[in-house]
Amino acid sequence: MSTFFKRCSTDDDFAKVSLFILERKHDIHQAYTTMDIVELVYSYVTEGHILQAIDESNQIMGAAAYYHGTTEKKFTDKEVAFVDIAIFDREHRGTRLFLNGLRFMVEHIMNEHPDVEELRLAALSENSYLCRLYSKFTTFTYSRESTLGEEIVFCGKINKISTILNKLSKV
Repeated sequence: MSTFFKRCSTDDDFAKVSLFILERKHDIHQAYTTMDIVELVYSYVTEGHILQAIDESNQIMGAAAYYHGTTEKKFTDKEVAFVDIAIFDREHRGTRLFLNGLRFMVEHIMNEHPDVEELRLAALSENSYLCRLYSKFTTFTYSRESTLGEEIVFCGKINKISTILNKLSKV
């Protein structure tokens, strides 16, 4: 099965990805309400960037979003890209799709925002799978409180992360 990655740029893209994320809100976290997801997606549509993974029949398999800068600094810290949501269909989790999607996102950020030096990835501390995964190519930097609990933020130099992901994709 072929997978394609692309940035959401049309109203149709945003609508499809919004529905995809909304339908999987409890896969992100059990406490998410419909309104939480609407607010989250609105924030990414207006202040961030949303990427999607699609198959050859144009069905969405996954989505991820990032901010160029951080909300804490009102996006003035343009040397940072901050990712705090990535979701894939259950049947594609644990496959190379996540790795390929992350590699695409890193390459996309490097091409679209050459001023980005650091990539930050956030995961709820209770999500041991994601925390272990992120720690393989980034470093635990700090934790913060979110509406759903403690989040662990992992950071790394984007060039180094790109190199690691490119090596992993060849394995």
